[in-house]
Amino acid sequence: MVRPFTLSRLADIIHLAQAPQGITSDDVEEAMMVTRDRAVELVRQAEEMKLIRPDGSRYYSTNLGSVFFEALRNDDNTKLDNTLSEYPPYLKVRTILSEKSADMAELKGETELTEVAIEIVLRLLRYVHDDLCCINERFFLRAKELPEDKCFLSAVRKTYSELRGCAQWGCPEYFIRVDRIASRVCGELRLPIDDFAKLLNKTMNTSPHIEVHSEVASYQFMPFSRRKLDPKSYRKCYMRLKMRA
Repeated sequence: MVRPFTLSRLADIIHLAQAPQGITSDDVEEAMMVTRDRAVELVRQAEEMKLIRPDGSRYYSTNLGSVFFEALRNDDNTKLDNTLSEYPPYLKVRTILSEKSADMAELKGETELTEVAIEIVLRLLRYVHDDLCCINERFFLRAKELPEDKCFLSAVRKTYSELRGCAQWGCPEYFIRVDRIASRVCGELRLPIDDFAKLLNKTMNTSPHIEVHSEVASYQFMPFSRRKLDPKSYRKCYMRLKMRA
């Protein structure tokens, strides 16, 4: 089982393999000051990703490996993403997270990869994509554009309706904690929490359907006086949604 690694480790392997004489696992062990097992793991991973190729007992950088090395050295994340997409596990996970949110169990089921393999890909994605998000243990790549107001309100309505049947104990069923709504809507629309906050604040000021109340004590509520919420306060705020205008 391969342990997680960083892009810089891959770059080190490629750099060593660019030498005219190539490298062996023993060379990697000595140059990178890792254990024998770790050296073998890293070499196998780089070979699996087609960044190096075997020739007899030695390994040499491939053209793809050279492109990867230069892209990483030049901080060219677009080229890095294109290069890594030649690695099927990376492409599988990236494609899924570009279309919807998914937790680890769903990723394992849809990709047929192990949890360790998925963790490796998530590390790669996190380096290459600054828009990789994780909310409530669900991963997704941030949507390129914000949804229209109607789409956002529709997602809030849907989530509110689903959660009404499982309201917090001691709390009226029509009061749903805002952080619970936020995590679901963010996953459905692939929104980071800051974008959700912008859309919610805008909707609160334009829609008569949404009321937000703050908890005073022991599930005693009062209408939220300001029309702008900070995500840090979501756990203490409750939404009441009028399902009809």
